[in-house]
Amino acid sequence: MNVTEVSVSLSEIFAAVFAVAATALGYVVKEQRDRIKNIQNQVSDRKYKVYHEIFSFFFDVFKLQKKLNITTESDLVSRLIDIKKDLIIYAPDPIVRKLIEWDVTRTSYPNDPRHLRTFLELFILIRKDMGHHKTLIIPEDVLKFIMADEKEFEAAKKIIFTID
Repeated sequence: MNVTEVSVSLSEIFAAVFAVAATALGYVVKEQRDRIKNIQNQVSDRKYKVYHEIFSFFFDVFKLQKKLNITTESDLVSRLIDIKKDLIIYAPDPIVRKLIEWDVTRTSYPNDPRHLRTFLELFILIRKDMGHHKTLIIPEDVLKFIMADEKEFEAAKKIIFTID
């Protein structure tokens, strides 16, 4: 009878040790998962902030051209450098590549409006990355939204989207 009591006691001890180990392992996994989620949320917040900066930059350039803003060109250049830095850190590859394409086009052809088409395409990629994966908005829609009226939109559309 003594032997049976010892074996039952050992199995109860093993069960308790196993339960404690499983609980501890579960806690470690949960903590790691929470930590990863926290980091992802921080990156997402930074990414959305830099996306907002891109849109703000574009609209500030637009206001400057319409003489509606006091922002100087040197301020805009400084902001663009900061945006590029943050984009390289936080944005996915398609967005970084599109910004590089826009920058190369803008600097290679400074008076050519095709860089605006690339920038409008960047807006669409940003929308997709922000969760609108099935967006039906196209660059022309964004341009139409920005322009003051239909006549101005048609003139800009002809200039921006007919060049290849």
